Amino acid sequence: MDMEINKKLLPMKAHYFFFNAGLAPLMPFIPTYARQLGVSQVGVGLMYTVFPFVGLLAKPLFGTIADKFKIGKQIFITAIIFTAIFFTSIYYVPAKTSEAIIDFDCSMMTLLKTCEVSDNCTLTRINLENPDMMSAMECTLTCHSLESQFLEEMCETWNVTDVCNKNVTSIEMKTYSNMSKALLEQTCLYFPVESITLNETKVENPYCKTASSMKCNTVCNSATVMSYLQKPLTETPQEPYYSTVQFQMLFGLMIGAWASTAVVVSLGDSICFNLLGSKPHDYGRQRLWGALGWGISAIFAGYLIDSVSHGKNMKDYTPSFILVFIMLTINAISVSRIKIDYRQEPYAFQKVVSLFKDVKVVLFLFSCITFGICIGSIWQFLFWYLEDLASAQGCDSLEWIKLLEGLAMGIQCFAGEAPFLFLSGWFLNKLGHVHTMTMILLVMGFRLICYSFLTNPWLTLPIELLNGLTLGVYWSTMTSYAYLIAPPGAGSTLQGIFGALFEGIGTAVGSLLGGFIFQNYGGATMYRSFGIYTLVFGILYSSIHAFMDRRNKLTRKALATGIEDYSSTESYSRVNHGPDDRL
Repeated sequence: MDMEINKKLLPMKAHYFFFNAGLAPLMPFIPTYARQLGVSQVGVGLMYTVFPFVGLLAKPLFGTIADKFKIGKQIFITAIIFTAIFFTSIYYVPAKTSEAIIDFDCSMMTLLKTCEVSDNCTLTRINLENPDMMSAMECTLTCHSLESQFLEEMCETWNVTDVCNKNVTSIEMKTYSNMSKALLEQTCLYFPVESITLNETKVENPYCKTASSMKCNTVCNSATVMSYLQKPLTETPQEPYYSTVQFQMLFGLMIGAWASTAVVVSLGDSICFNLLGSKPHDYGRQRLWGALGWGISAIFAGYLIDSVSHGKNMKDYTPSFILVFIMLTINAISVSRIKIDYRQEPYAFQKVVSLFKDVKVVLFLFSCITFGICIGSIWQFLFWYLEDLASAQGCDSLEWIKLLEGLAMGIQCFAGEAPFLFLSGWFLNKLGHVHTMTMILLVMGFRLICYSFLTNPWLTLPIELLNGLTLGVYWSTMTSYAYLIAPPGAGSTLQGIFGALFEGIGTAVGSLLGGFIFQNYGGATMYRSFGIYTLVFGILYSSIHAFMDRRNKLTRKALATGIEDYSSTESYSRVNHGPDDRL
């Protein structure tokens, strides 16, 4: 059979691909980038607590404006542009002034020392950065408050005549240490110094006849070592994190970016269903391009970040910002070709409100919130949980944990979400929205309980295949349900409300409640409790629908007629029971 390309939908496919490809290079790295700027973990936690509520407000607000004034496309393109502006502006947030201090100890042998280490796997991390362990660590030290005794040692023992003048107040020197000889004792990390270059004089195997020590500012060519040494400087000793320029700028820009992104996602889905017309079950075939864009761009961005950061003492995220700008610019250009046919019916918000008097609609909303709680716990805590499981197997796990996390993301995206987005229309046609949502909830409960019994983190890989039957099918189920029950001309409003409840309440509760359980009782308890709750809710959701269907069997026709003013009888039947024939 000949395959005919629907050119009307090509801009929508391009949107999903390029928009997600524009978010993937930066959004997953925001927490680590914030830490690099000097924002504390408490500050990052506060930001990610507020963000879902930003989406909760932005989605229904701009959805309502788009429907009422028939300006959905204009708001859509504007939101994409602002998403690009806010995200790329983060590049210009100044990093907090920091310093790296190391102890320079000189006696029968010279050592660089820091006692700020609380990680027992420090030597393994250094080994991963330098697999051959033969490269020298070069550090540039600037030392102040010099002791006269040490200056005499340098003058007499090292034959550095430039420091024989007692008026020297500071010196700058380069030290070279063999990484393979690094030592870790409790919280102290030692690097024996093999040679020093001072004022163009090279001293091999430096030592001091009389022991001396001083603290020096340092810059080393090892990002791992610098991560232990680098500490932020504060102008005020007790300066609260929320008063710093870095937190305020990053928080403000991220609120703008998050709101813009939420509006784009909500209006994008509404526009997609407008273009699909009588074929809403084909939504997944458009949305899967977003999963592909995210997966490909995330992998590419990670590779570029590692490549340009080689030899630097901090990660360089410049490629991420460039990719964000390029992809979102292409996205804005591509969606300008979309043509939307708006219905001429006047916008009636009271019809939207009347929807929520229907018990079945309210039940579906609660199912969206429940799913949001579950997926929020996965998005926020799955990798922490896997790293905890891996660390229990010893420091060797550091050699493969990032590989495992990358494989898990790849399976979630390419083997789970993308193919099941393509198949989601088949599930909805066969089962209807109620039974499909029941399946999603039961599979999600099973998925979470499987996580809770993990002892070997590698066994998470087959579990990630269930991301297709959960998140992949869920996207189509939620958005098409909102489209089918929406009053004429209120599609964007309904997409905004459903998306806001899923993200603004569901994922927010999952993050907050999940974080409390994870911190106090562990990841296994968190996933097991969420899994049991989801299974129970899924059974109740299906049972209530079955009870209502049996009770209202004789009046179902009257019920369908009663809602005909804002939806078709065929659509309502398909939402609740599945169609009589395939679309």
